[in-house]
Amino acid sequence: MCEPTTEALKFLRRYSLDTIRRVAEFAQVRTDARVEVHHADSREADFPPVDGVLTSPPYVGLIDYHEQHAYAYHLLNLEDLRVCEIGAASNGVSEHAKAQYMADIVTVFRKALAVMPSGAPLIVVANDKHNLYSKIATQLGVEVEGVLVRHVNRRTGRRAIEFFESVFIWRKP
Repeated sequence: MCEPTTEALKFLRRYSLDTIRRVAEFAQVRTDARVEVHHADSREADFPPVDGVLTSPPYVGLIDYHEQHAYAYHLLNLEDLRVCEIGAASNGVSEHAKAQYMADIVTVFRKALAVMPSGAPLIVVANDKHNLYSKIATQLGVEVEGVLVRHVNRRTGRRAIEFFESVFIWRKP
């Protein structure tokens, strides 16, 4: 007997109840705000003017996001752009991979900063276990307002180890 199948119903129940709770919470704060989704390589995309940015970029060498979310690409009929993925797990975490990751993230953040007014916030949620983001902030020349450490628990509550993310709060000079 395949053990994962006996556990699947528990997982689906927990995940479904959590999803229903989140949808109900979202319904209470939903507005008529216009939202646009652009499926593109952010190093090449044109960014519209914005008053600030809140982002959680890919984590270097941790996850192959395209593979993890392949169902969504099929469901939404999106072009597979995995060759453009920044920090893909398949690239590893060698010094070369980390340097390429930093260069790519700096490129993206510079594009975002270029369309933001002075004093605008750039808030980045990242697992910075390789301590790259202080170097990224220096390369960008942003004002570092603070760094918060956030405990993360998977939606299903089944994380075996403690996991933390950093929330970097920067401002455009």
